[in-house]
Amino acid sequence: AQLIYQTALFESGFLLNDPKDFASRIYDSVKTSLDISPDATVEEEDETEVETESETKEETATSNQADEVNDDVKDEL
Repeated sequence: AQLIYQTALFESGFLLNDPKDFASRIYDSVKTSLDISPDATVEEEDETEVETESETKEETATSNQADEVNDDVKDEL
């Protein structure tokens, strides 16, 4: 009931007295609905791995765009 009340306040444009409590209730609700243990922890990813994966995806996207441009030029010729 408290979560519904806080959500209604927030949705109506009011500021919540304790936004951290509201966020905690939302997280608990999501964990329950996804059947995640309340004691589950999140494993931190190494930032260098994330950066390397992002760079690889960007390089692939740029390469694919260049290939598409080259194909368009060939079609025009």
